[in-house]
Amino acid sequence: MRRDSRAPSQRRGWFATVGLSCVVALTAAAPAIASAAHEPLGDPVPDVRPGPVQVALTTVTNGVFAPVAGITAAGHPTKLFVVDQVGFLWDVPVGNRAQWPVTPTKVLDVSDLVVGPSRDGDERGFLGAAFSPGFAQNGLLYTYTSEAADGTADYKVPVSTAACALVLPPDHQSMIREWRVTYTPGGGLVVDRTAPGQGRRVFSFDQPQFNHNGGDLDFGPDGLLYITSGDGGGKDDQDCQTDFDARPMFGHPGDGNGQNLSTPLGKILRIDPAARTSRNGQYAIPATNPFVGAPGAAPEVYAYGFRNPFRASFDGGALWAGDVGQNDVEEVDRVVAGGNYGWRLREGAFGFDPAGFQSKGFKSDAFVFAQPPQAGLVDPVANYDHDDGSAVIGGFVYRGTAMPALTGTYVFGDFTRRLNNRHGRIFGVDVTNPSPVTAANVINELRDGPIDAGITGFGQDNARELYVLTVNRDGTGGAVMRLDQARP
Repeated sequence: MRRDSRAPSQRRGWFATVGLSCVVALTAAAPAIASAAHEPLGDPVPDVRPGPVQVALTTVTNGVFAPVAGITAAGHPTKLFVVDQVGFLWDVPVGNRAQWPVTPTKVLDVSDLVVGPSRDGDERGFLGAAFSPGFAQNGLLYTYTSEAADGTADYKVPVSTAACALVLPPDHQSMIREWRVTYTPGGGLVVDRTAPGQGRRVFSFDQPQFNHNGGDLDFGPDGLLYITSGDGGGKDDQDCQTDFDARPMFGHPGDGNGQNLSTPLGKILRIDPAARTSRNGQYAIPATNPFVGAPGAAPEVYAYGFRNPFRASFDGGALWAGDVGQNDVEEVDRVVAGGNYGWRLREGAFGFDPAGFQSKGFKSDAFVFAQPPQAGLVDPVANYDHDDGSAVIGGFVYRGTAMPALTGTYVFGDFTRRLNNRHGRIFGVDVTNPSPVTAANVINELRDGPIDAGITGFGQDNARELYVLTVNRDGTGGAVMRLDQARP
């Protein structure tokens, strides 16, 4: 098993689970192909401006490394449980502001299981967790981790047939596990990994490259587990594209994994981990999944056409996701069963031309072009371009009481205004009654400018109040900060 022998506190950097990298790739080994006759758009979306509602930030804890999600557990109304990419699940008390900043306590340590994050730009690690809806009775917790590929994944990497594709072993596998949580003598939560049955393997799938892992877990109001999965990594979701290691990509045949219903890559998936009727006998396929019985389709697929749906959340019965773009456009999606969200045919509300196989740093030679909505493809509710950020970080529709002016607003963010400077931005878009026209749904910035840290996730507590999760600019640690309304 590949392991990073350094202690988590010594592992520099994020990142990151969002589809960025500071690694500079070399020219593609495969020759570029001629692009279709499309006119590239240099400035696809108007700039995001500060809105009338502004938020203040209060530090709850600095005792985390690379936080990517904040979740809740039934029966623990004053706690936010924070997923840390280096392999920890933290218990963060949020109920008494007078005690902030607090020192978190560790609920689960899976740092020995995960591959990554072991270098700046690494998107692997402990990426998501969700407590069972019946947690108060069954004590079950589910996790999403990047682990060493061992040949036992339920889904293998899609087969590349292009002569230029350099077929290699999978970089790693994405693993969904089940744990039973117990109580410490002091009443805290803890996972005793020595207990029988701990870490039950529920579902796994291989990843050809290290990035675009998605990684969020959410139980919906239907009691089923939703899993976000990226397209398998690299750039442009196409075989032969030059990867960050300067070798031609593999594992993205045809129109790419986002459009390939036979693979879990580039999808939002839905399973029932409480039943055992799947092929591997560890979960069940909900009968209402939209592609059950479709020839060749993976029955776990709930929606498809995603590049890297990094964070997702429910607002009542509505599922929202932020999908990270390639070179130009970031998007916010309302996810419906069976929906095709366009990647790699579209990026945001624009046509996407993958062009050739060349790389330009962390970007590719692909571009977006003006194209009206396409039949059968779902355009985002809102989008913005890379004049305003580099990787969307999905959040939550606000339903708390501390920020009344933001009720019905999808609060989300971007990792950094400019690549590698880690100046995150906090955004909002009113989704109370969104227009079907993407451009009509205006995104506002909820601060006067970027914050002095990279934004890596959001959290929502039991009172529906929101928290922003950050990493320091120098990569030495992270923080959890509470959002409150500053004006009006």
